[in-house]
Amino acid sequence: MTKRSATEARKKRVTLRDDCVRPERLANAIMDAAPVNEMGVVCLFTEWARKRNMRIETIRAEFPDCIAWQRAGGEEKRLRIEFEFRSRNFRTHRHDPSGCDWIVCWEHDWAECPEHITVIELRREYGLGFNVWLQPVSDDTKERFSSQLTKVSRRVEWTVASQAHEGDLVLFYHSTPRKEIADIFRVASPLRMREVGHARNARWNSRSRDWFADLERVTQLASPVTLAHLKSHHALKTAGWLRNNLVSRAKVTVDWPFLRELIVERNAGAERVLLRASCGLG
Repeated sequence: MTKRSATEARKKRVTLRDDCVRPERLANAIMDAAPVNEMGVVCLFTEWARKRNMRIETIRAEFPDCIAWQRAGGEEKRLRIEFEFRSRNFRTHRHDPSGCDWIVCWEHDWAECPEHITVIELRREYGLGFNVWLQPVSDDTKERFSSQLTKVSRRVEWTVASQAHEGDLVLFYHSTPRKEIADIFRVASPLRMREVGHARNARWNSRSRDWFADLERVTQLASPVTLAHLKSHHALKTAGWLRNNLVSRAKVTVDWPFLRELIVERNAGAERVLLRASCGLG
């Protein structure tokens, strides 16, 4: 195969992959599917605001993006609103927090967001309110994990991705020696940053500070999903996090329908438990 034909083959595989993946469908929304950029957020917000009797004074290209009025008792309150696809883009764009009252986004992934700013996460408003994370756990953390999680308490304090937030699901992948997803947790508290001592420093985390949260066990799988199951799955075998050998935290929300299918297929009682967890019912 020539260099040119090999390049064309790679492009074809990427195109086929892209054609097979689309954002989730939205129910009772002006848009057919979930937004993929800031313009989609603006579109959904106009519908969301109208249903709440808010009046939009202006939407513009300068910061803040929008000036709107919200009814409060017998008066109206002026709101300075910035649109972002993800809330942490507010920091990336170096906006001044003192010039904004609300951030309206599709996904809220900014744990350090100033307290005076209200974040409207539209994916929750439209029923797509949680992410799914894969968390490797190796032998050198097993003892600490077991000592915290007892039969009496279903909770454990653990490090989480900085973009995670309350209500997300965390799949614990036991990397050695079993190589399997055996435990499912739900983030049950707001994130908090603190120092990580050397004695508690996991092999995959060399930083001195990290984000922590309380994780509540959703279920322990009687029939875990092994690495072999993942690699033989028709849709999951090409996922980037799997090709990366599951060595680090990974956001696997887009592949959750397939992962859930595997889990339920091997654990008959898991479907109801996962449904309750995804609705925040524990």
